[in-house]
Amino acid sequence: MKHTTTALLMALALSGCSTFSQMTSAVMPANTGTPPKALKELKPTANVRTLWQVSTGSGAGKDYVRIHPQIDESAVLVAGGSSASAWSKVNGGRIWQTTVDGTVTGGVSSGEGGVFLGTDKGNAIALDRQTGKVLWSTPLGSEVLAVSPAKNGIVAFRTGDGNLQGLAVKTGQRLWQQERKSPTLSLRGASAPLVVGGMVIAGFDNGVVTAFDMQSGKGLWEVTLSVPRGSSDLDRMTDVDGEMKALGEALFAASYNGRIAGINMRDGNVAWAAPYSSYTGVDADPNGLYTSNDAGDVWKLEPLSGNPVWKLDDLERRQPTAPTLLGQFLVVGDYQGYLHWVNTSNGQIAARVQGDKSGYTVAPVKDGNTAYTLGKSGLLSAFNIQ
Repeated sequence: MKHTTTALLMALALSGCSTFSQMTSAVMPANTGTPPKALKELKPTANVRTLWQVSTGSGAGKDYVRIHPQIDESAVLVAGGSSASAWSKVNGGRIWQTTVDGTVTGGVSSGEGGVFLGTDKGNAIALDRQTGKVLWSTPLGSEVLAVSPAKNGIVAFRTGDGNLQGLAVKTGQRLWQQERKSPTLSLRGASAPLVVGGMVIAGFDNGVVTAFDMQSGKGLWEVTLSVPRGSSDLDRMTDVDGEMKALGEALFAASYNGRIAGINMRDGNVAWAAPYSSYTGVDADPNGLYTSNDAGDVWKLEPLSGNPVWKLDDLERRQPTAPTLLGQFLVVGDYQGYLHWVNTSNGQIAARVQGDKSGYTVAPVKDGNTAYTLGKSGLLSAFNIQ
């Protein structure tokens, strides 16, 4: 353990769903019957500026669908409902929009000239990045929940039956397939697989995080973050559904009803683990590891140990998204469509705006000093803070 912790420290320094009678839960946890915490009156200590907002026509549709915007050199790529689209980062102008067959339930990702997403009909779809033209569609046999970035000619699709499948970027041909058995009941979601070096790393509904060789699909290592406990199926849910974060050679990941952990990606050894239950995931830099737990608390932890630094309880039962680091702030959305800018040094809310009144289920994404958010109604917004 000492050797692994040392390796994790060096890495940080260098860096500067399954079925229940064929039906999974579409309800987020933390619905305890207690009303969400009322927002406190705020005296802003920072100024948030709305750069632009546009209705994309790509609403989430189903409650469990969590489609993250994707940022590239010139555009914000989004998907939802029955369409995918590209929008100018500068002014929110539409570049293209494409209707797809079925409801989008996984993605959106990009790379190597393509835009990749999946549908409730179990189809993996690739679009041309410049025009939005459909390049190929491959049936995978189960609803698509998440898609990795494309790298070295391969893109990986995570499906609701517990499979991770590697497809050829150019043709959609299935190159390999891996399966992890799913429990009776899950949260019906999946974190986007990460691509790090030659590995693709995915979380599964049985509480494990697994690294595979991107080219062959061969398993490299596996870490169990959560094991079933309790007498009911609800108590025994162990999903690794939230966002994971790679930082240097360290991987940070969290599970529902389980742990948050710092993992050495070279060998899969766990440097530390702490009992935090999260279905939203994490963000991190060398100064802090940040997560929102299933009670709605936002935490800052020490990246090298998992020890708590501060806790923000202002968003309890407000179903906050995973936090996104933006300079000295975290940006967190909630179920009423408020976006909260939290000072990373003290855990105090510095500013607040309301974006999509239908609410947020996915974390904001950042590009430089700009945060982009996609709400449940399909409202895409760009913000910065001063």
